[in-house]
Amino acid sequence: MKSLFLFLFLVSSALMAAEEYSIEKHFQNPVKLPANITSYLTKEVQTGRSASCHELKPNEVFEAEIVHLNAASKAYLVKPAHMCACSTHYCPMWMFPVKAKTAKPIWTHPATHTLEILDKKLSGYRKLKEMGEEPSRGHDSVWSWDRDRYTEIDNTEWTLDPEKECRLTKQTSQMMDGRMVQHFIKCAQN
Repeated sequence: MKSLFLFLFLVSSALMAAEEYSIEKHFQNPVKLPANITSYLTKEVQTGRSASCHELKPNEVFEAEIVHLNAASKAYLVKPAHMCACSTHYCPMWMFPVKAKTAKPIWTHPATHTLEILDKKLSGYRKLKEMGEEPSRGHDSVWSWDRDRYTEIDNTEWTLDPEKECRLTKQTSQMMDGRMVQHFIKCAQN
């Protein structure tokens, strides 16, 4: 009987787990992007594309997967399908509503490594956690739904202090009145 409860607990925990997407892995369930989104992204990324990207057709440069933001709302999560549209450690990512007629992103970040769609909700929509890391610096930010798009509510940037072997952190948090206020933390634990 205990094993049945444990099994049910593990299954329910797995179903409720946050979803994580990395620039290093292709989407598990890719979908075809609508032409208007592909056109928007082609214009958006055109200036930063390397010569090897120019050999690809516009619909080959990007990949997308449908993600669930709440029970009724779905979005295309889009990222470059090839590293030619990225820097060494980061790629841009976008999110577009599935049912929209125009290609207007509801979330975008120019330099991310990993996006996690959290189980926690605010205003009925799941929160997002965006992260990026290099050997000597990194960042992470949390985003929440604000009427018709995601808004950053917390941002942490850190650099490595080689002398003290710790992270020097500059943290910026959004307060209740909507202002971003900076806080500095020295040598936070790794």
